[in-house]
Amino acid sequence: MAYTDSKRPADRAASVAGVIAVHAALGYALVIGLQFTGVIPPPEPRLKGETVVDPIPLPPPPKPTPDTKTPTDSKVYTPDTVITINTNDSAIDATTVLPPPGDIVVKPIPGPTIIPSPGPSITPAAEAVAAKARNNPGGWITEADYKTSWINRGYAGTAGFRLAIGASGRVEGCQITRSTGHAALDEATCSLVTRRARFEPARNGTGDKVPGSYASSVLWQIPD
Repeated sequence: MAYTDSKRPADRAASVAGVIAVHAALGYALVIGLQFTGVIPPPEPRLKGETVVDPIPLPPPPKPTPDTKTPTDSKVYTPDTVITINTNDSAIDATTVLPPPGDIVVKPIPGPTIIPSPGPSITPAAEAVAAKARNNPGGWITEADYKTSWINRGYAGTAGFRLAIGASGRVEGCQITRSTGHAALDEATCSLVTRRARFEPARNGTGDKVPGSYASSVLWQIPD
């Protein structure tokens, strides 16, 4: 299908004339521009708009405050501790059962020291001493005292005796405590001993001589 130009000849001529007019205007402007000195004046400054603000008064500066810093002290201040003592008896729990107290030991209170006054010196009592023989008891009765008639009759035996000694040391009495079985021998025993025996008297606890006694025995034996 062939395309055909739909424009008319009159419209085409107008378009061509417009193009020519434009070119002519450009050429005229070029010629006119060459006739100037070449100095282009600066453009006029533009007006600048400014906003005017009324000044706001500032508050006065604060007054200087004194230095409130606590001075440093090398000593440490310790406040007194307040101790509250509760004296209310109702706070004690009376229901608590306490253990029974132990045995209470009462110590005697020391009294004044009593210094005894010196009294009379007492001599300790001496031990009582019994009477004792001063001579040999073996010589109070000898074989020579055996009579021939006693030997012939066979008198023999042991005679026990007790002597009463006076404060002087002499024999004041004799008693047969064991008989030989022969009155002659018993009588001879007391007679000979009373005559021959010598004694140191007995002494009591204070050392005084006192009467005493002495007991012994004699064996009557027939000599060979």
